[in-house]
Amino acid sequence: MRKRNFFVAGLFLSICLLSSASASAHTLWINASDYNPEIYSKYGAKTNLYFGFGHHYPVDDFLSPKQLEEFYYVCPRCGKHHNLKPNAGGFLATQVRFKEPGCYVVAAKLRSGFYTMYVEKGEVHHQIGPKTEVKGRIIVSLYYEQYAKALINIGKKDLINFDKPVGHKLEIVPLKNPLNLKLGDFLPVKVLFNGKPAPFCPVYATYAGFSTGDDFACAVSTNSEGIAEIRIIHWVHIL
Repeated sequence: MRKRNFFVAGLFLSICLLSSASASAHTLWINASDYNPEIYSKYGAKTNLYFGFGHHYPVDDFLSPKQLEEFYYVCPRCGKHHNLKPNAGGFLATQVRFKEPGCYVVAAKLRSGFYTMYVEKGEVHHQIGPKTEVKGRIIVSLYYEQYAKALINIGKKDLINFDKPVGHKLEIVPLKNPLNLKLGDFLPVKVLFNGKPAPFCPVYATYAGFSTGDDFACAVSTNSEGIAEIRIIHWVHIL
C-alpha cells in the first residue's frame, strides 16, 4: 500500500544563548521510520525512532546515549511521560510500540554544556567545555541547550493533544496536526521560551534531500504572539 506523508521536517530555532557564529555546532533531531503507523487490535502499532545529529538532515553524526538527558513519549490521553531507553550504537534506533490510537509526542533533551573553538599552535581545535579549560586564542565559546520533538500519529481519529507543550525551556508547539495538512498548506507553530511566547524569533525548516549541508528550505520569524507559519512545500512517498 502506498502512503503519502506530508511533513515539514526539522524545525530549528536560534536562541540568544547561541551565537550565529556557531556554524560548527551540531543540531539534534528525532526521526521516525513511520510517523503514521498502522494500528492493529491485537498487536497495536510500532515505529522505529532514531536520532539525527550534526549538520545534514535527517542523519549525519552519531550520538552517544550518555549525551541524552531525557528521552520519552507523552500519552495523548493521560499526559503521562513514558521514559524510553535508546539502543546503543548507530543512530540510537529504538523500536516503540503503542497500544492505543492517538497523537503521541516524542521528546528528547541533550545534556547542556559549553562548546569552545580555539586556535593553538596554528591549528583549530574543538572542545566540549568552557573557555577556561583551554589554552590558545578563543574563536567562539558558548553555552548550549538542545531539545527535539516528533509527532507520531497512531490511527486516523482522536488525534488530540498534539499542541500541548511538554515543558522544554525552548519549544516548538504545532497548532495544527501535520497529518491533516496537504501540500501547499501552512503549518502554524508557536515558539515558547520558558513557557511564554517568543516574539520575533527566527524559525528554520528543511526536509530530507534539500541540502547536504547547513542550508534550510524555509526561514520565517514568529510574530508578536510567538506564532510562525511554515508552508508545506515537499512530501515523501513511502511504499
